[in-house]
Amino acid sequence: MGRVIDFRVPRGLGAGLPDPLRFLPDRTRRELPRWAGRLWSDADPEGYARSVEQIEGLARFLAGHGVVVHRPRELTGPELSVYGGDGDRFSTQTFVRDPMVVIGDHVIEAALRLPARFKERFGLRPVFAEAVSRGARYSVMPPPSPVPVPELASATGPFLEGGDVAVLGRDVLVGHGRGGAASDPEGARWLARLLGDGYRVHGVPISEQVIHLDDGLTAVREGLAVVCREQFLDGVPAQVADWELIDVSLRDAVNLLAGNSLVLGPGEVLVDERLTGLAEALTARNATVHTLPFDAVTAFAGGFRCAHHPLVRELDA
Repeated sequence: MGRVIDFRVPRGLGAGLPDPLRFLPDRTRRELPRWAGRLWSDADPEGYARSVEQIEGLARFLAGHGVVVHRPRELTGPELSVYGGDGDRFSTQTFVRDPMVVIGDHVIEAALRLPARFKERFGLRPVFAEAVSRGARYSVMPPPSPVPVPELASATGPFLEGGDVAVLGRDVLVGHGRGGAASDPEGARWLARLLGDGYRVHGVPISEQVIHLDDGLTAVREGLAVVCREQFLDGVPAQVADWELIDVSLRDAVNLLAGNSLVLGPGEVLVDERLTGLAEALTARNATVHTLPFDAVTAFAGGFRCAHHPLVRELDA
């Protein structure tokens, strides 16, 4: 799971956020231009401190439930400067879901579209090496050429980000939007070629108002999911369409990450403490619900699922 590091907000954001960043929550879209060129800890010391505490609270929660927690190592100075430019030393290590994908015994170093996030892979490589020592197959996607953020929609992939990947047994959903924020159809095809005939990879078109598939999809257990119907351009994916679905709005999916929860096991889920209605709906369906504060973290468009990635999964078949 991730950790919080300080960063300097790119100066270029002072002129306003480019279209590819439209997925950010409303409050963050308002604040970032005013923070341009400043360290996060200086611009918003309370939010920074609360983000640190909420991430560490998640780590304590998982450890307390018997989960072995791995963390990325700190990035070095040269690593932080990769793809620097106007956003020099801009980086995050909070949302470890995205720079990696784990499916079966495959551990994949993914290809992130946002150039400033490229460096996140370096802090995770000790985790990848440990997985390989346990027998995992390690693959690295072709690193994309960096382009300015306003041109991300036209960047050449393949792009694949863990937040767009949902593993449902042997079916793998891969979200891809049109706004140039994250994965693309070629990323889904790359993954299908890597996995081979043992898995079925399905591309899922999603709204440009969300960054990833998991903004609005949590498979709580087989037959029960939380979904944001508005984010699916072609309707809810067929693999879950006949399940019992708990709906969240697009506004709550974007601003509260309401569709982005951490599933500890079938029918046991961790949700943001602000989402009392969702917690009640899950409890009414015999799910075991835990809650923690996470509002300071979700300000950067990532929820509980985004902040972790499972390294080991068990499949019945």
